[in-house]
Amino acid sequence: MRAILFDTNLDAARSIASAMERAKFPTDLMEEKLLHHNQPCDLGLEAYGAILLSETASTPEIIKSLRASNLEAAIIPLLPHRNARATAAILGAGADDVVIKPINGEEMAARIRAIHRRGFAANNTLMTAGDLTIYFDGRDPEVRGKRLKLSHREHAIFMYLARHMGRVITKESVYNAVYGSVEIAPHDKVIDVYICKIRKKIADMTGNQHYIETVYGRGYKFDLPKNTAPGRVRIGRKPRKGPQPRITYPAAIAIQAAG
Repeated sequence: MRAILFDTNLDAARSIASAMERAKFPTDLMEEKLLHHNQPCDLGLEAYGAILLSETASTPEIIKSLRASNLEAAIIPLLPHRNARATAAILGAGADDVVIKPINGEEMAARIRAIHRRGFAANNTLMTAGDLTIYFDGRDPEVRGKRLKLSHREHAIFMYLARHMGRVITKESVYNAVYGSVEIAPHDKVIDVYICKIRKKIADMTGNQHYIETVYGRGYKFDLPKNTAPGRVRIGRKPRKGPQPRITYPAAIAIQAAG
């Protein structure tokens, strides 16, 4: 998981990024003015787990625009001092938290992870897509009631794609979600290798059905196999039975690399 910080003063912002790096939470920097002249999708913000905003970028209008883009990132403005009225307006616009500078990297990283945990706990659902049942609580998916056994990283990649069903997700986004804070990066084909393994496991259990499509030059898309009725996708809730999940979501996505 990575963060991105928008600020007018990139020299000052580098100290914040350094604090986040020390907490093993990689943080990229971008000039704040780009937020005013670009749509969030044009800036590649879907690849980030957190969007940090300087005071001037923390206007309710910008926050509403980010939130309207259906980004799953935590939105956290950074203010130079306490201001109850500004904080109320920012939170009312859709921010997840407000932090007063100077920040502590470990605390900020913990806040971001807590936001993601709360968000998923509040939406603890399962999804059925064709013959697949996908659990958003850390369990492996099932094919017609039988467990589809996935490795730690296979599970993370599968869940990341499943959460964005029907959307093309760039390889960079998948890579950042799984390896974003690993100090030694794996080889650049590692995502392709895992995708191939996941496809084969699904195909072996479903009679050669394909749920993950490679969109050449763009990324991957998780969707129903061709010739499957669209109505075969359902979202619901189901009490967990049996053993506890081996990993806790969203650690399944982040692989706890940042923690």
